[in-house]
Amino acid sequence: MSERHIEMFWRCSSCNHRNLGRYMVCQGCKNAKDGSEQYEMPEDTAPAVTVTDEALLRMATAGPNWRCAYCESDQRALDGGCKHCGASAVEGSIPAEPTRPTPDEKKGAKSNRRLGCYILFIIAFFGCCCPMWMSSGKKGTASATAATTAPKTEPEKTRTLQVKEVSWEHTVSVERYRLVDDEGFEEDRPEGALLVKAQGKRHHHDDQVLAGYTTVHYTERVQRGFTTETYRAKEACGEDCTTTPKKCSEQCTSNRNGFATCKTTCTGGGRSCTTRYCSVTKKRKEPRYVDEQRSRQEPRYRSVPRQATWYTWKEWRWMHDRDVKANGTTREARWPTDAELRPAKALRKGEKERNARDARYSVVFHGDDQPAITYPPETLEEFQRFAPGSTHTLQQEQGKVSVVTQTPPAQATP
Repeated sequence: MSERHIEMFWRCSSCNHRNLGRYMVCQGCKNAKDGSEQYEMPEDTAPAVTVTDEALLRMATAGPNWRCAYCESDQRALDGGCKHCGASAVEGSIPAEPTRPTPDEKKGAKSNRRLGCYILFIIAFFGCCCPMWMSSGKKGTASATAATTAPKTEPEKTRTLQVKEVSWEHTVSVERYRLVDDEGFEEDRPEGALLVKAQGKRHHHDDQVLAGYTTVHYTERVQRGFTTETYRAKEACGEDCTTTPKKCSEQCTSNRNGFATCKTTCTGGGRSCTTRYCSVTKKRKEPRYVDEQRSRQEPRYRSVPRQATWYTWKEWRWMHDRDVKANGTTREARWPTDAELRPAKALRKGEKERNARDARYSVVFHGDDQPAITYPPETLEEFQRFAPGSTHTLQQEQGKVSVVTQTPPAQATP
């Protein structure tokens, strides 16, 4: 981008003489240039002469002119005072050519003034009404916010039902440590086995034994030399280039001091090339393969059964013996007594018993048109809270039933 300065002109309003921008006084009638006489751009700026004189360049780059507030004559930015009436630049300076707003800028300014009026009206209205509105709506807003943000904790369904029936079952599972019979090979026999007896030989496993070799014939593909073949391929063989014509345009802007700054912008003028490809004939060698008959020896195996000694023995082991249960349909539950747990026959020498206990409780509720609900208490203490005929509050959440524990009200301290 290149830049240059050109000289504008102005026409005298008194004698209609056309003056160059460098003059501040009409060269025809000698009247000073005033505010009604605007600088004009040449109709075609391309042939306009470029300013090269140092004095003129200093005028062109000094900045916009200023207008004397007393005699309304235009003065240059380089002038310290009015050359027409003698007023100083500080006390009598106003812009000589204020920038004229474009239609879009006028429209934007009008919209901004209208928006400013609306804002002033809203501020005045809410300045009077907002305190009352805020005081009356603050509580409601807080309540609405709390209602919106509070998590949902209610269960899917809550019902108050009556206990229809209760039942319980206590089970004692008894294991006995006793001498049992077992059998197997030597590796199956435990270290503490008693009365071990050999019972002869039995099939233990099969071994794979080499029985000879078998000749296997097969075909293998092997390389035997090369074959020369021709083919067509594309190779780069030059370039195809085109040149884009260069285009330049000049834009001139008034400096508001009798001169204008012109900037030239150019596009194009470059050269672009693409690779050109040509078809050529080439040769290459491809490996040639043939099939050959070959053979190899593969081992052949036969299965040979192997036997090992079979043993019988006795060993001490914990074994499940019996289950003893006690059940009922009242809140009074009990475990099987010692008499009920006593074995039918006396234990043999070395035998002993141990047991594990399991308790199951069930409470059936009813009280509305819906089907009855069965609730399983986990402990005896919880089970005994459900007397037949008593009412309780049940909650059902995600398919699981739970009983709401009633908390007694706190007594006031005297």
